Amino acid sequence: MSLAREWSPAYPLFNNKHHLELRDKPGVYRIRAFTEHSEPLPIGRFGGVDSLGILHIGKSKNLGTRIRMCRQAAEGLRAPHHAGHEFFEWHFERHIPRERVRFDYIETSTEQEALKLERLLHEEYRKKFLDRPPLDSTSGQTGE
Repeated sequence: MSLAREWSPAYPLFNNKHHLELRDKPGVYRIRAFTEHSEPLPIGRFGGVDSLGILHIGKSKNLGTRIRMCRQAAEGLRAPHHAGHEFFEWHFERHIPRERVRFDYIETSTEQEALKLERLLHEEYRKKFLDRPPLDSTSGQTGE
């Protein structure tokens, strides 16, 4: 697998319909925090500062559905997305207002390629910051 990656632009997670364009497309996505000036919000980690503001790294065989589930869970709705539930349950919105939470993604050819890329991204993050992104706990597991 090529290590070259090109992320999409960052789209608002809430009040946005871009995820509809991603139906049936496999890939990897990130949930990120931004400042009021639309810059990535630096997040202190054990091994340094994550200057990209990454809250979650995930993969899916259907990016559109997975991003929608994340948003719904973050809104407190019954949707099966761990990171979204974490955002809601731990009241991340007190520190990161909804309008500053965005997602970006990389489309892949297959679900297997998405899984490999997700694992690689988690490994790189852990090596660099000696930690997981704040909303992550299920990195590299199989299943949706």
